[in-house]
Parts: sequence; structure tokens; C-alpha cells
Amino acid sequence: MVLISPVVIPALVLGGLFYDFFNSKLPPGIDQPLKLRVFHSFDLSLLRILLDGIPPWRDSKLLIKDLKVDEVPLRIYQPKWPPTGKRRGILYFHGGAGTFGSIRTFERICRYIAKKCDSVVVSVGYRLAPEHPYPGQYFDCLNATLYFMRNLEEYHVNPALIIIGGDSCGANFATLVCTKAIFSWKSVVKIKASVCNRSSKLELVWV
Repeated sequence: MVLISPVVIPALVLGGLFYDFFNSKLPPGIDQPLKLRVFHSFDLSLLRILLDGIPPWRDSKLLIKDLKVDEVPLRIYQPKWPPTGKRRGILYFHGGAGTFGSIRTFERICRYIAKKCDSVVVSVGYRLAPEHPYPGQYFDCLNATLYFMRNLEEYHVNPALIIIGGDSCGANFATLVCTKAIFSWKSVVKIKASVCNRSSKLELVWV
């Protein structure tokens, strides 16, 4: 058993907040930059850290890969057991009003989906506002989707079994990306379904 001193975690949190305070980039023309830095670092950043929660333990049943596509972090979950054929691919866009949430926040959900559905899951850590204003989040999700669709063979995914999903604002991004795929990418890949969770109401649309 590994014991962690009770002062270590608060020290790490405070260190992260101070680092963010002194290194956060502000848009030009701000009248009171100090106030904005305080709000951003000790309110917004702290809430983001708390929402991320405690990371889960290593999962022996999944191969988890981190990479970046156009500066956008992706986390790809693949079951370790041999597939009977090509797996379905699921792109997941997290919620959080485009301001909160991350790959870490929804880590357990994506692991569960990958194992229970025997699927390759791609969790997209699109960049957040206000540092990156809308529609930057949509374009991050779009670029991540394009990367995945161009590399389906690498992940042993059936191009006819692609599902795009998300929750809250991630559901909105999923709807937009799915619409783009239906009308613009028919020759590349066929979207099987869109799964969206809006205000605790689950929507499943077969395409």
C-alpha cells in the first residue's frame, strides 16, 4: 500500500493554481488584467481541477493511448482481447458548457463504453473557453473525427460502424460533426448512429 502525505495533494493543487495564474494568456485590451487572472486561476481553474476528480487505477483490460492532433489531446481506448472482426468506433465529446470538463473527467465513462460495447472509443479533449472561444471547440472535434476516420485501419475499426456521441454541449458538437459527415464524407465513411445526452435525456439517431 502506498501512503500519501495529506499535505502533498493540497500542495500540488496550489502549485497548479499559481502556475496557471502567472502563465495564463489574456486577450489584448483587458482593463483589469489582475482581476481576470484571479478569477481565471482561483475560480475557473480550481473548479476544473475539482471536476477532474481522482484518476482511476490502470485498467488491465484496455490498451489506452494518448496523442495530440493539431494540438488537441485525444485518448483512445481499445479492448485488449482479440476481436472477432473489425470493431465499431465511437467518438465521444464530453460536456461542460465548452468551459469545463476534460478527458480525465469522463475517463471512467469512456473505459466502461469501450469494455461493455467491445469498441474502440476516442475521447476528445477539445480546447476550452474562454481561452479558446467558440467555434474553436467544434473545429477541434471535427479535426479529431477526421483523424480517426483516416486511420480506421490502424485501430481495426469497421468504417460502416462509426458512432458519434457526447453529452450536454458535447452532444451539440456531435450533432454538428455527424451532420457534416453525412453530407460531406459519404465517400470516406458511413456514420452508423449519433448518441447524444442532453439534459438527462438520451437521444439515439440511426443514420
